[in-house]
Amino acid sequence: MTWTPLILALLGGLSVNLLNLMELQNVPRDRRPDFKDFLYWLPYIIWPLMGALLAFIYEASSTKLSPIIAFQVGASAPLIIKAMAKAIPSPASINPGPGA
Repeated sequence: MTWTPLILALLGGLSVNLLNLMELQNVPRDRRPDFKDFLYWLPYIIWPLMGALLAFIYEASSTKLSPIIAFQVGASAPLIIKAMAKAIPSPASINPGPGA
């Protein structure tokens, strides 16, 4: 396995965060977040790592990622993982029916 898909996925996740940071120039100063708060910067660490992890999982599953797809996976990693989490049914929602 090569490092290229993982690095591109990491950069894809980082690029989304940088775009969000650039958008803050359009927000009035009194409504901008507290940049000294660690929780504000946490997504800048976690999102790219989630993208790299997802690219690793794809590659480990013998799914070859082209460079653009690896970047896309990194950029959309939280949305992909959130959709996967919603797809898992909760035990309360499983009804086998009468007599089961």
